[in-house]
Amino acid sequence: MKLVGKIREAHGLKGDLYVLVFSGEIAWAKRMKTFGLKAKDSDEIKTFTVERTKPFKKGLIVKAAEVADRTAAEGLEHMEFFIDDELMVSKPGETIFLSEIKNFKLKNPEQTVLGEIVGFSSNGVQDLLVVETADGKTAEVPFVDAFIKKIDFKHQAVVMDLPEGLFDIENA
Repeated sequence: MKLVGKIREAHGLKGDLYVLVFSGEIAWAKRMKTFGLKAKDSDEIKTFTVERTKPFKKGLIVKAAEVADRTAAEGLEHMEFFIDDELMVSKPGETIFLSEIKNFKLKNPEQTVLGEIVGFSSNGVQDLLVVETADGKTAEVPFVDAFIKKIDFKHQAVVMDLPEGLFDIENA
């Protein structure tokens, strides 16, 4: 399961939960049948069955079959919120989830491997790919449409046409 948010608070009287979603992206919510909750001090993820969901502020409202009322919902506040991995796989033509390209090779248009995508970051304006080069150094590369030429799932590669010197400066 993937961590995507946390329970901010109980919502209403019938046991609904307000989930603060870290990415703000909830396209997966309509397909969600179950979710998991985990306390910070625990390793156990308890699974719940979804009765209904709806977008709300910076996340969504979720009603779980196992949560009968507000008191029960209040007992779940601040727990980490997990969803099934398969919900984080985009369909053809949809915006991808960054986790889908983790461990892909980053290549330039000439197909030279620049490094491997080992993580993600943000500078507040855009997503950044954290790339590890063959010599073990890391660089953060802006993941913006202007630079992306192709995302090749078959060969697990992201082809980007980066401004001249950007990767060299980042990697210095």
